[in-house]
Amino acid sequence: MIDDVYQLALSALRRHLTQAGVAFSDDDGDLVIGDHRLGLSIVFDGFARQGDQAIAPVEFQIRLDGDEGDRFRIGVLGVGPTHEAALKSAIDEWHLLAASPVLAALGAPAGAPRRGPASILLAGWQLYPGRPGLRGGAPPALQAGGAFFSTLLAALREEVSRWDEPREFALRSIFVMVSSEGDQRELQAAVDGFVSPTLVERLEQLQWPTATGAYFYKQLLVLRHG
Repeated sequence: MIDDVYQLALSALRRHLTQAGVAFSDDDGDLVIGDHRLGLSIVFDGFARQGDQAIAPVEFQIRLDGDEGDRFRIGVLGVGPTHEAALKSAIDEWHLLAASPVLAALGAPAGAPRRGPASILLAGWQLYPGRPGLRGGAPPALQAGGAFFSTLLAALREEVSRWDEPREFALRSIFVMVSSEGDQRELQAAVDGFVSPTLVERLEQLQWPTATGAYFYKQLLVLRHG
């Protein structure tokens, strides 16, 4: 079953690159994009059921140029009436959350060549935000392009400004996850796949949007230098 998920994810990457008009080749299970090699690792232990819905918990790791895959590791929950629909849901969510911003940072923005890269300059790095993953009654301010995003960017700019400036091309990541219910909030933040207590402390000081019910938010942001 893991191989099925792997092939579906690889097909999503190929489709993205083809639509972006970016040349690539397959080499021993990896995709070669210009000077970069992109591979995948999948963790999937099987389906669960919730009522009449199938649940597919999948962890994806994008391995770039032979790294361990920590920078762009993300877990998703695919949901659908059938196993096939749940897997498709997982692949679609992963693509929007992680694969799309990584490919954009490598020169293959979604929707190209009709439009240019959707990136933001942040403390000397080009920022490529993945689409937020939202569940529950998430407030509109957390939607893509919502009012809270500029507040989040200001806090991330403080973090990124402390990074050492690389001497060559580099990709890094920031991952933010918030679970909120009433006046209770749990926040996690990671840099390059590893928990960053200083970033957690900085983000906990923000005035996060509130909602009448519980909500869950997560977002992967890819940063490129050079």
